[in-house]
Amino acid sequence: MRSAANQQARRMESAGFTLIEVLVSLAIVSMVIAALGTLFARSGRVYTTQNATAAVQQEVRAALDIITTEARMAAYNPTKAKPKISERIAIRSATATRFHFSTDLDENGKAAAAYNGDGECENRSFRFSLQNNGIQMLCGEGTGSPSSEFLIGGTNSAVRVVALDFAYRDKENNPTSLSSKIRNVIVTIVAEAPAGQRGMIRRAYTTSVDIRNAGPNT
Repeated sequence: MRSAANQQARRMESAGFTLIEVLVSLAIVSMVIAALGTLFARSGRVYTTQNATAAVQQEVRAALDIITTEARMAAYNPTKAKPKISERIAIRSATATRFHFSTDLDENGKAAAAYNGDGECENRSFRFSLQNNGIQMLCGEGTGSPSSEFLIGGTNSAVRVVALDFAYRDKENNPTSLSSKIRNVIVTIVAEAPAGQRGMIRRAYTTSVDIRNAGPNT
């Protein structure tokens, strides 16, 4: 009888788990779940950061492309005309946060106050708006009612411009503050975007623009 009882007990033990085995299993499962949770959280943070970085890069590059395209035509004066001061074709103002120039795109010997007859802007400027954390592109600055749009940033944009810097160089590649001597403009944009728990992700981008047409026209 005792032998039969012992055999029955051994069969019951082999068919189930001991308390220690259950506790060990639970501990292992808990560690696996914790590890997976950490992995998923880390993956989520990486994904959010990558998205924020991509957004900043995309918007800054788009803004730099427009600035580059427009600035290359600064002081374009194919007829070599010397119009009156209000229609002059030149770099009109060049500061660290503002670049203002005119151009003769329709080749009629003067710069329009804003848009020419073909709808092209011949009085262009770019400037940093600290209040709206963006870069404004204007047409018709100095006319009293210029048109304006944000290239990047602004009140409704997730991407914020922290800084815009224009640096100017002459034909010898030396720094200059004289509009008539500018032959190259180095444009730097620093922008940021929210990246979840990491806060704000910030990036800086720089490009160089040759101003082949620049020079006095008087």
